[in-house]
Amino acid sequence: MVTTTMHTPWGWTKDVVEVAEGVLRVTTPSHGGLKLSRERWDELPSAVQDAMHTPTYAEEDCEEPIVRTLLGVGDDGDREIALTVAGYFDRYVPVLPFLRRYPPGLHYHAVAFRRGLPTDPFGRFDTRVEAESFTAAAETMRAHGRMEAIKCTRTGPLCLGKEGRP
Repeated sequence: MVTTTMHTPWGWTKDVVEVAEGVLRVTTPSHGGLKLSRERWDELPSAVQDAMHTPTYAEEDCEEPIVRTLLGVGDDGDREIALTVAGYFDRYVPVLPFLRRYPPGLHYHAVAFRRGLPTDPFGRFDTRVEAESFTAAAETMRAHGRMEAIKCTRTGPLCLGKEGRP
């Protein structure tokens, strides 16, 4: 715990915790996010910096998971949220190529069940939301039958090929 009190875009801090060198997690009575040192801010690509609302700050709901992922201080959950946010809000679309460069770790498959055997005809999806929306599409269901979005933690060629088993 850091005992510094500072003013943020969301008001005066209630709590300040150092997450990593140059990365502080700040909370206020109403909101919070990350406060980055100038050095950590400069590590982010300019397209990512341009997408943020306030320089050196990352708002907790949308920007924090993006910044955590890109600075390597997040986990698979942060990456999934970051990809979902960047895919949903036009403001963060320029961030997507940078997020997709990181090793996928946790990912999902849209598994089709034909003749009792699970197959993976579509490869991997970065988020559960992407996989579930794909399996729920009527055209996909007509072409492939019953489908299910499943979590897969294996990495490597086992999850990259078509018609493979996740």
